[in-house]
Amino acid sequence: MSISELNQFMTYVLDGWMLFSAGFISIGFVSFVSKRIQEDLEAEALALTQAEKETVDNIAVEKAVEEVANVEEAAEAARLEEVAVVSEQLAKNKSKQSDTSSVSVST
Repeated sequence: MSISELNQFMTYVLDGWMLFSAGFISIGFVSFVSKRIQEDLEAEALALTQAEKETVDNIAVEKAVEEVANVEEAAEAARLEEVAVVSEQLAKNKSKQSDTSSVSVST
């Protein structure tokens, strides 16, 4: 094998090695980028899931507060109704007592 043939063979070997290295680096870069994109998509999906969960939790809390407020309003309405009934009974008793005491005796 002559020097020129050896030189040409080594050129092919080096060219092949550079192509292999460039391909390996390219595959590594594409793999890295695709992994990063996948991680970003998963993080975004997780963030959306958490936001939806917080929204559902907030709605549940609002409903619970609303139910408590409704129960308190119902209790207040019942208490006011009871006060009105008692006041009406007291007014009737007072009017009966005033009717009885307003009878005049003449001699």
